[in-house]
Amino acid sequence: MSFVVAAGFSMLFFVLLANLLVVQYGRAVVRVALDDGVRHGAGFGNDSPQCEKRISEVLSGLLAGRMGSGVSYRCVKGATQARATADVVFSAWLPGIPDFRFQMAATATAERE
Repeated sequence: MSFVVAAGFSMLFFVLLANLLVVQYGRAVVRVALDDGVRHGAGFGNDSPQCEKRISEVLSGLLAGRMGSGVSYRCVKGATQARATADVVFSAWLPGIPDFRFQMAATATAERE
């Protein structure tokens, strides 16, 4: 009986560890998407919609599905810099575990004429 209990707890631990690894992958993808989008949006003649389009392309390529649907983002281009922000919610795989929620941002200096 104790072996079954130990095996059950081992499986729970394994699922929690795998969930944490997947969340870290998701955080890295969101970081790359924001950095790439803001760099693209800061280019001369580019604007916020092009930044958001680039973020969408990166996310759909690397973080599609249920995880990707938990990411909302927006870009703003000012006179001197472009900024992209994201609000992220990744669902936990086990009941009773809170969802993973965080915000991320990236900035780049805007190119001028």
